[in-house]
Amino acid sequence: MGKQVFDRIKKTICVLMLVFFVTSVTVVASVSAAPQKTGNQWGNERKQWDNEQKKWEKENENWGNEQKKWQNEKKKWDNKKHGDDYKKWYILYMNWFSGFNSWETKYKKWQNNHKNGKMSINKRFH
Repeated sequence: MGKQVFDRIKKTICVLMLVFFVTSVTVVASVSAAPQKTGNQWGNERKQWDNEQKKWEKENENWGNEQKKWQNEKKKWDNKKHGDDYKKWYILYMNWFSGFNSWETKYKKWQNNHKNGKMSINKRFH
C-alpha cells in the first residue's frame, strides 16, 4: 500500500516537472523569437512621429485661425441675436464648433501618445 502511494506521488511529480519544463522552454523560445528593434528602426519611428507632429501642428494652426475668425463673427452677432441670418450663421458656427471639438479631442490624444512615445524612445537610446 505504501509503495503504491509513493509510486503515484512520484509519477505526479514527474508529470508536473515535465509540464513546468515544457512551459519554461516555450516561454524562452517565444521571448527569444520576438523581433528586436534596432537603433535604425527606432530612428525611423521617431522620424514618423516628428512628421505626424508637424502635420498636427499645421492643423492646429489652421483650426486656431478659423477659431479666431468665428469668434470675431460671434462678437459682431452678439448685439443682434435674432433673425434668420443669425440662425443660419449660428447653425454653421455650431457645426464648425462640433468638428473643432472632435478634432481637438483626437489631437490631445495623439499629443499624449506622442509624448509617451518620445519618452520611451529617448529612454532606450540615451
